[in-house]
Amino acid sequence: IMGDQLNEAGATFLQSDNTSTGVLNDATTTTITIAMLFGAIIFTTASLAARLWLTGMWTWRNNTTSTTTTNNNGYSDSNGGRMTGEKSQPLDTSSLPSIYCLLYYSTVFGLILFYSYICENHPPYFHEEKTYDRDEFFFWTILVVVFAGGNSIRRNETIKMRSKQSTDSSNGGGGDRNGRGHTNNGSSRLQMINEDDQTQNTQNQVAPPPSPENEVLNRYQTEEWKGWMQFCFLLYHYMHAVEVYNGIRVFITCYVWMTGFGNFSFFYVTNDYSLTRVLQMLWRLNFLVFFLCMTHGNSYILYYICPLHTYFFLMVYVVMAIGKEKNYTKWWLRMKLGVCALIINLLWDTDTGIFEFVHRLFLSDEPVTGATMGTAWEWYFRSFLDHWSTLLGMVFALNFPIVSLFYRKLEARSRHRQWMGKTAMAAGMIFALCLWARGPLMYSKIPYNSTNPYFGFIPLLSYIYLRNLTPRMRSYSMELLHEIGKTTLETYLMQHHIWLTSNSKTILVFVPGWPRVNLTLVTFIYVFLSRKLQKLTLLLRGMLLPDDNSTCINSMVGLAVTIAGFYCTAFLVEGVAVTNLLTVGMVSMVSGGLLYQTVLDSSWSAYLKSVKEIKLKELTDEYGDDQSEMQEYSAELDEKNESIYTKSCPPLIGAMVLCVLGFTWNGFAFAGASAVGPLPPRCDAFVNDGLWIPIDGCDESSRGMAYRDFGVASYGTCAPHGNSYVWAWREQLARTHCRFSHRSEGKLKQSLNRRETVFIGDSMTRYVYHASVRAMGINESGDYDATGPKHADISNTLWGTTPFNFKWAPLAVDQLRILKDINRNAEGSDFRPPDLILLGGGAWDRLHVYATDEDRQSHAATLRELGREMQKAQMEYGAAVVWFIPTTINSQALNTEEKRDHMREEDMEAMRAVYARNGILSSSSFVIDGPAFTSSRVVESYDGVHYPIRVYDAGAQILFNALDWLLPPAIVEPATPPRVGKMANPNLGLMMLILVLIGLVGFDGFLGFSYLASLFVKGVMPRDLYVEAFSALHKKLGIAGPSRGPSPGPMPEPSGEDQPRVRSRKKKAATSANTKKSPRNRNVDEEIAALLT
Repeated sequence: IMGDQLNEAGATFLQSDNTSTGVLNDATTTTITIAMLFGAIIFTTASLAARLWLTGMWTWRNNTTSTTTTNNNGYSDSNGGRMTGEKSQPLDTSSLPSIYCLLYYSTVFGLILFYSYICENHPPYFHEEKTYDRDEFFFWTILVVVFAGGNSIRRNETIKMRSKQSTDSSNGGGGDRNGRGHTNNGSSRLQMINEDDQTQNTQNQVAPPPSPENEVLNRYQTEEWKGWMQFCFLLYHYMHAVEVYNGIRVFITCYVWMTGFGNFSFFYVTNDYSLTRVLQMLWRLNFLVFFLCMTHGNSYILYYICPLHTYFFLMVYVVMAIGKEKNYTKWWLRMKLGVCALIINLLWDTDTGIFEFVHRLFLSDEPVTGATMGTAWEWYFRSFLDHWSTLLGMVFALNFPIVSLFYRKLEARSRHRQWMGKTAMAAGMIFALCLWARGPLMYSKIPYNSTNPYFGFIPLLSYIYLRNLTPRMRSYSMELLHEIGKTTLETYLMQHHIWLTSNSKTILVFVPGWPRVNLTLVTFIYVFLSRKLQKLTLLLRGMLLPDDNSTCINSMVGLAVTIAGFYCTAFLVEGVAVTNLLTVGMVSMVSGGLLYQTVLDSSWSAYLKSVKEIKLKELTDEYGDDQSEMQEYSAELDEKNESIYTKSCPPLIGAMVLCVLGFTWNGFAFAGASAVGPLPPRCDAFVNDGLWIPIDGCDESSRGMAYRDFGVASYGTCAPHGNSYVWAWREQLARTHCRFSHRSEGKLKQSLNRRETVFIGDSMTRYVYHASVRAMGINESGDYDATGPKHADISNTLWGTTPFNFKWAPLAVDQLRILKDINRNAEGSDFRPPDLILLGGGAWDRLHVYATDEDRQSHAATLRELGREMQKAQMEYGAAVVWFIPTTINSQALNTEEKRDHMREEDMEAMRAVYARNGILSSSSFVIDGPAFTSSRVVESYDGVHYPIRVYDAGAQILFNALDWLLPPAIVEPATPPRVGKMANPNLGLMMLILVLIGLVGFDGFLGFSYLASLFVKGVMPRDLYVEAFSALHKKLGIAGPSRGPSPGPMPEPSGEDQPRVRSRKKKAATSANTKKSPRNRNVDEEIAALLT
């Protein structure tokens, strides 16, 4: 009977319209805004492309710049600048090719956002839960980082040569693509200057200055560094490898350190504090995350890396900009960094309320996505974890010329003396590293968090020193990891939606049942789109934020006004309740049509004239002064341009493109799954449809786990078919949105906390009760105990707030009596009725009160009355009432004659039908089908009635999944966030102040460790290297001698296209001081290199 009802319900559902609620009903206002904005852009782009094609000028769209010398059309002459790696030119609103490039880039960007929205909200298959296997995690780490990375070891010169030939590595600014800080900075321009001195031997046994390819922390090395950290970071997220959390936390520290190191280096060298510089950096860090927040309706704090690096970038900017004219004196910068250290100590290391006072204007205690305790606590927590990292990066950057000279001085000594100094320093750093590894690194997550700001620099500086130990080590990098390190910002952001989903909590599935194949496919798309987004961000930045303050301001104001206008439109559409794809499409078409006409009015005539001029030149070269061909071509072009066909068709084609996207969106919404959330009520038809899957507990994975965790060498009870079972639900169509899953204690607490649950029934019901209690954290519930009472009530209070009780009621009359008492008590104002009532029975009635016709009639009457009470509990008191159908009987195992006569499976099947005929099933909010999870394991019923206790876990999980629609959303009481300032540690904060002071006064980027080498090697004490470290550069830059203060020293090299451009300028170094005072005279991309990217 239950099976027939399931089939009927399923058939009814499949005939219904799954999308009747509307595709955009759950979309936020910002999501609709983005849909309208990019819908208009896509419409305009498609219409312009159609117009160019219909007029025969499509092939000329990239060549009209041949008539100009300034190439101001916003794209590369050869191919429109479209994804070639060429740096885009500023937008020219009078140039059709320039406008088209902007629209094209924006269209591609919008389509990627659309893809991310589909993956998140309408994927083709249900999202899957993460699983962690220690062996697999380290297997992938070793495979990629060690073997694959090791197999790609190349000389940096080789990587540089390949980069020049690869469009992937020349991308409008190059270098550090993650925007999290900059490991290769603008000061590297002075590294190029040092190349002139490579053939000159300096005094005091100093080796020739290094080339950019073997400098300390050169670009190739730092991108390799970011690459392997990013791989481990992403794998940690994909597998939810919580046991390596502490190590991943150090990686974040390294990224924030790079922010201080790179930005300080840029400002120190270029002296560029212009608004353009700030806007370009903020664009790089926040452009993609801004549109992701709007597309998915998320909060900014969810993508915490971006606000973290934005905040600390601004800190570096303020520190460097104050009194910038004195930045090249010996002590001014060091004094500023010392003051900055004091401020950091007051904000984070003293619990005085200053941090909250400073930041409260921008933060609150309201829970948001990504900050369940409110943004105030979340920001304090995130910033506290790395509040010293940026400053330590700035200290290292300030001392970088001395660090570079320190290495070279050591390497100019004899091999014996050199290694004495290097070994002494390495021994000190390794000793500190071992103390950290045996101490803080071994802490659990929460205690470790409180130590990371104060000890995370130890592995960081140890890595830098050991990685740069020899010139040969500095001259080689792993090319694979170097490539991974180029797009760390995009891979970090997009992992939330197109690699993982549910804001990185679940896994995106394209190939269900094939996890490794699925990982391969999803990763390929994810990496490809991340690299594409990195290029789009740079290309759009180059067009909208050139090196001109007024243009930058106009661009930002224009963007803000445009987005605000579409937001107001979306808000209005929501207000009049017409939020649907048709409305979004109409707004997009109207807006796109206006934009299309505006573009034509402003640039089409000039573009047509330019095409004619190019054609005239070609024809003149071919035919001489014969103008007949030109007149014929001009007439043909004018005819095509003025025809009704070419004027009317482009907007129709644009509308068709939008319709295709709309149908695609609607198709995925109808046939696809949904974002992870509560199950809809229609899943009632499928939740009992599952089976037990045999699991081989003796496979390679389980044997490895047993060896690691229990010291087991081999198993002794393996079976070919598997000797353990797991309950699983059958695959459902994605359109059902029925993503059944195991409900953990944490999820159950969200559903049941502060709600009362009562189980009423016989021993079968009691077993399901025990299974439910076990799932909520009491693992010993239901254990076999012959000494305890068998037929008694059981009471539990879970989590100290949630009553969870069992009432012994084996007969229908007992169940009726208890339910009547509950309903009667609910009539009083002082009694709160249970939120969930589960009843079950039938076996005892069949055994004891079903022998005569009178018994059967009485039993039927009792059932009908019980059904009415069940309906009353639902309708009048709002309780969810669940009926549990008795499990399958193992007739052969029944242990008494009476049971064998009256409780055989065929007898119980008839009894189940009696309950159905008398309205018990129809009176229930939900029915748990006992035979559904016991019939296949009936032979395991040891007494004919009961099963091993773990079998009932399936019934409990069926119930827990049904809670999504049985109970209204839980009223979550606002959690009291921890007190801002509670993580402060004045003693460790004082320790950090002392270390910073050592770095500043001791002129040592390694915070004093470099002095260990001076115990064995004379002439390498960092404090004594100050004058020598900068003297070669002072003369070249025209800055006063080192007695007045240091000029910019040799800094890490630039990346990408920055290298050849900076090298070409080294002969002009004598006038660079004036150049630095006029930031508009140069292209910022060429200066900031990796920093902006």
